[in-house]
Amino acid sequence: MKKLVPIPPESLKRLKEDDLKNFGHQFVSVKLKDGRVFAQVVASEGCLIQVKGLREIPFVETDIESVEADGKPWNFRRRAVRTRTPPRK
Repeated sequence: MKKLVPIPPESLKRLKEDDLKNFGHQFVSVKLKDGRVFAQVVASEGCLIQVKGLREIPFVETDIESVEADGKPWNFRRRAVRTRTPPRK
């Protein structure tokens, strides 16, 4: 598993045409060759940088079938996993 995954050139060209960028990043949907779909992924500078709900990206560039623009933004900078300790008794 990698932290950054390059977007295949054919999908990158299509994303540039859709041009739904906000502040240097774009929300995309990724379909893998094995049929899995990750609906909320953040792309920036030609790479996939985060999948919603996961700490690391669970696929590599060769696993990707297609990447399409997705208009469903989410706050990807906020931590997905809470690390707060439980209250004392």
